[in-house]
Amino acid sequence: MDKLRGGSLVGGGSSSGAASTTPGQEHQQLEQYQYPKNLIEQYLRASSKIKKFERAGFFKRFAPSVVDVQADFQRLAYSFEESGIQQYAAMCHIGYAKCESYGGAPQRESEAYLRAARSFLAAHNESGRLHLRTRHSGFREGALHCYHRAADRAVDGCVFKAAILRELKQLQRQLDSTSSFASPTHQIHDLEISAETSGQRGDFRSALQHYDDIVDNVYERRGARMYGELLRRVEVLRLLLLVHLNLPPARQSPAHIKLIEYYYNLAQFESLPCSADDGGSAERPGAFVPEQQQYALAEITCAWVERKMCDLKHLLRDFGAEFGSLSDMERQLLAVMHAELARSY
Repeated sequence: MDKLRGGSLVGGGSSSGAASTTPGQEHQQLEQYQYPKNLIEQYLRASSKIKKFERAGFFKRFAPSVVDVQADFQRLAYSFEESGIQQYAAMCHIGYAKCESYGGAPQRESEAYLRAARSFLAAHNESGRLHLRTRHSGFREGALHCYHRAADRAVDGCVFKAAILRELKQLQRQLDSTSSFASPTHQIHDLEISAETSGQRGDFRSALQHYDDIVDNVYERRGARMYGELLRRVEVLRLLLLVHLNLPPARQSPAHIKLIEYYYNLAQFESLPCSADDGGSAERPGAFVPEQQQYALAEITCAWVERKMCDLKHLLRDFGAEFGSLSDMERQLLAVMHAELARSY
């Protein structure tokens, strides 16, 4: 038996080399064998860290930091792309974008969402070539959402935003020509465009109705946290439109009354500012409006309710001057309201 063993070892030198693998090589071979599984486990760990940070500010006191999680998402995104698992690469880019949002870098956040959209689109095209059942909605829906998020976070009027909208328009053209698919993102985007068009031609009641429809649409889908920036913008516009239209209580909806009462009570120090991060419902007035803006809006509401029109005129001017992040529609409405008050007060 010893001779047989010796003969087999001598006669098969390559077998000897394979049999004498080190523990490190065996571990590396095992990692290669479990490669996709390990990547997905790493993605899930990174995602759980993001959730902890969102809920409790965990990384503000303990390691690892947001920068470390961001590096994990970036590394994993490239690894998934090399492995051809584009949908997970897209989700890693979304995680990276969330980390950028905590650092207050909207341009880099927009770039990350654009990478996510392209990865979802690549996954959609690949599933079509393989004739998978998910091709008709899932990945394309993800691409649409990420394109809109990228456009929302990009600076208005820049070349980068124009490029995003060009890619989005091309995808929408494909949707119109191949199916009757209508995504929630499409519906919300169309409502916002309709509201802006109504506001530009002076039909402020129709604009208010469109913004109300946006809020109802988002709340019905339980997607408030997904559309935080949109809800902030829409809430400011709805409140300003209510002040400008000066509707009597009988013509205000329950949602309008709730919105006005929230800001008036805030001005009277009868309540504290709400936030989507305080553990309460995200479907509340003020949930996505920064605290400083909430107090400014409360002063505007109080001046309107108490008919202090001179004060209201100055508060509207100050609101536009103080907050540089306001959208073009918000600034246009503030200018119209200020000009109308200036003629009488």
